[in-house]
Amino acid sequence: MADSRRTQMTKTLLKTALIELLQEKPFHKISVKELCDRADLNRTTFYLHYADQTELFNGIVSELENDILQYIPPVADETDQIELIRKYLGYVKENAVVFRTLMGSDVNGGAKTRIIRDILTRIRYELPVFGTEDETRYFYIFMVDGIVSVIIKWIEHGFDLDIDDLAKIIHKLSVVPFIAME
Repeated sequence: MADSRRTQMTKTLLKTALIELLQEKPFHKISVKELCDRADLNRTTFYLHYADQTELFNGIVSELENDILQYIPPVADETDQIELIRKYLGYVKENAVVFRTLMGSDVNGGAKTRIIRDILTRIRYELPVFGTEDETRYFYIFMVDGIVSVIIKWIEHGFDLDIDDLAKIIHKLSVVPFIAME
């Protein structure tokens, strides 16, 4: 049990160190040595848990994805879809520092999309499919990237819109195009 707690504490220290360093500099300029210095751990300890900084970063994003999926219930109808988006935006706002840091990071463009993909996937399966499989796939990519951009701007602008208002906007952006394409 003590090893498990120690491992969790070590991983938490390293994740916190990476989030802090990402607020100061681009990902590609963060070394394992800097991470270890910030976390007050040695390099051997780092390498016991992670192969490199990218694995640590991906672990943070995966944890965030899992938390989001546990935080947000499945949807059944349009009212539930808007509530799901509200809850997601509330989670983003509660974890603003982490989201601002990860969505602004230069690790890879996929991290931004990964952070919201699961929530949008839940909505997508409730929406009608239109056109060919390729058309639907490319429309979905367009929709996800657009909504990611909206959420990033919302974060950058200090959450200038009310969660309810932004949830309705995002819902419209994700539903209306599907209806229009039918």
